[in-house]
Amino acid sequence: MEIDCIHFCVVDATQTLDLLVDRMGLQNLSRCAREHTIEYLVGNTNLLFSIASPLNAASPVADYLKLHPSGVKDVSFRVGNLEEIRCKLSHLGIEIIDRSSEDDKREWLRIQGWGAIEHTIIQASKSASEQTPELNNTISGIDHIVLNVAAGELEPAVNWYRELFGFEVQQTFDIQTHKSGLASKALISDCGKIRFNINEPSSTNSQIQDFLDLNRGSGIQHIALQTHDILTSIDLMHQQAVNFLPIPQTYYTKLQSRAKTEQNLLLTDREWQQLEQLQILMDWSTSTPEEILLQIFTQPIFESPTFFFEVIERRNRAKGFGQGNFQALFEAIEEYNTNQDLEGFRDVRD
Repeated sequence: MEIDCIHFCVVDATQTLDLLVDRMGLQNLSRCAREHTIEYLVGNTNLLFSIASPLNAASPVADYLKLHPSGVKDVSFRVGNLEEIRCKLSHLGIEIIDRSSEDDKREWLRIQGWGAIEHTIIQASKSASEQTPELNNTISGIDHIVLNVAAGELEPAVNWYRELFGFEVQQTFDIQTHKSGLASKALISDCGKIRFNINEPSSTNSQIQDFLDLNRGSGIQHIALQTHDILTSIDLMHQQAVNFLPIPQTYYTKLQSRAKTEQNLLLTDREWQQLEQLQILMDWSTSTPEEILLQIFTQPIFESPTFFFEVIERRNRAKGFGQGNFQALFEAIEEYNTNQDLEGFRDVRD
């Protein structure tokens, strides 16, 4: 089982195309203009995004945007045995809301996922992204996807994805600040190719609750993009004016103090300098200090401060997720939201 395509419904596809292609280094693979919708396929050898905008009110994208801000509508999966999934759907009582016709090149079916998210499940074959030539990309694939759900829905959502797709819990987090908190579970597919994390707010003023209010329900909060060289990748993105969440200088003071205490000398002096300059987060386990997680997060990319991208490097095949980085991300988003007029966004939507 693998991720096939992430489908975005957005107000302005050309603006999103500019970010992903001109500033983040992905490829514009195709453009398709229909009577009511314009769609771009963007990606590279290892990932595929569909970016669709409405041309008029008859577009299905327009219907989505009446209910939600720009964001992810569908996370599509490629499976080796579609019939097995069909049997599971029947057993679990999950309705198929659409399916392939004889004219389609690939056999597929579509179901309602958690909240407004849909999942198109496709019989494995070459996707458009797989058919592109291998190029020297700074982004090498999708590392993980994060779904935000309402308070009390974390366990039911985890169980839903476990029962249907066989995802298992890899890690559990309880993140708290002096202002708010969240609970989270990191899921992984049995083949290890899909990481799917789920968050719920643990306080009424949590930034997860802010997302749910602005998105008008559960939805994909962010997608993490893999890179093999985050320092070079982020330096290039900075040069192209990609905006990232700011990290306080005190974070790096504490980080270097921890590294010295634990005698973690796996970064050069130059890399430490770049880490702070580019405001990249870093974490590691004391039991495997050579396995380093390096992460950075864009500011929200659409008209409403909901969805954002992450860029991640798993140095020396680092596994899972770091408590320290998760905490720092939560605090950074909390600070960002504090400085935004979120009530203004809510007023526009109401």
